Amino acid sequence: MKTEIILIRHGRPRSADNIRCTASGYANWIRKYNAADLDPRSKPAKLLSLNNYFVMSSDLHRARLTARYYCGHGACEYSSLFREMDIPYYRFPFRLRAWTWVYFSRALWMAGAGGRFESYKDAKARAEMAVNLLEVRAKTHKKIVMFGHGMMNREIRKRLQQRGWTVAEKDNGYWGVNRLHLNG
Repeated sequence: MKTEIILIRHGRPRSADNIRCTASGYANWIRKYNAADLDPRSKPAKLLSLNNYFVMSSDLHRARLTARYYCGHGACEYSSLFREMDIPYYRFPFRLRAWTWVYFSRALWMAGAGGRFESYKDAKARAEMAVNLLEVRAKTHKKIVMFGHGMMNREIRKRLQQRGWTVAEKDNGYWGVNRLHLNG
């Protein structure tokens, strides 16, 4: 049996609107995004049959809901290692669209700007630990599906590729599926 890991990004949160806001409005947008239920209009483009997969998930609300929606039940294992890389927050005196704030703040964060949130360096180290956990579970279960988040799933996929896994399918959008197989 081929060893496989599938990474699925959570569904679109109800609060993912691209509102125009100040820095304090953006901070409020982040809180709402992190606590939001799934948008009932957001559905996966396709549903995979995951009956024979060991189901893992981030412990964040939107990933847990996505696993339950997708599989009909919760995950077998939840881990904070799979949580999204923090959405950084910086105070600037202008109004931007929420997603512009996200991209702008993440660019500063990736360039090394700090704050009261996980550093980019620490987030990458957490991704490395997440990959270790996935590979340990894959030795026992051979077929793993993990419900997670956009940036963290990309970082996990990249690290799995560096360890010899091959990407068979790649989609980073909401409900996006990234399927990887172990070479050898």
